[in-house]
Amino acid sequence: IKPEVILLAGFGACLAMGVSGFFGAFMAEKAERERHLKDMEATRNHVDPIHYEAARFVVIYVALIDGLSPALTAIILLTPFIFVSMKIISISSAYFISASLSLAVLFLLGIYLGKIAKENGWIYGVTMVAVGALTSLIIFFIQLFLGT
Repeated sequence: IKPEVILLAGFGACLAMGVSGFFGAFMAEKAERERHLKDMEATRNHVDPIHYEAARFVVIYVALIDGLSPALTAIILLTPFIFVSMKIISISSAYFISASLSLAVLFLLGIYLGKIAKENGWIYGVTMVAVGALTSLIIFFIQLFLGT
């Protein structure tokens, strides 16, 4: 496969993940914050305007994080293929580097989630890597059986 095909598909997926993540989180978070504000209004006579400002800020902040984080991660993982198109590295090196970066990101995410859960981060990291590897195998076999 040419690196340009991988890059176009990858950047298309980045755009889709970013837009979908942003608007999905925006809508869900906005509904949640509005419900919370209405509950506060119902139980109190007056709700401080700072609560409305904070709710607006949180909605945008959460939506940006949900939209940008998967898109930026995917862009990082596509970077080796940019180097291939610039003739700096080979396509096989790009696959290896991108797969290694993917596993490293999954492992670090697992460690982070383990810390949040106050559990063993290494177990979470290894679990994330295993799920990522399993997903890759499933995709590989689907492509193998579909002949693409």
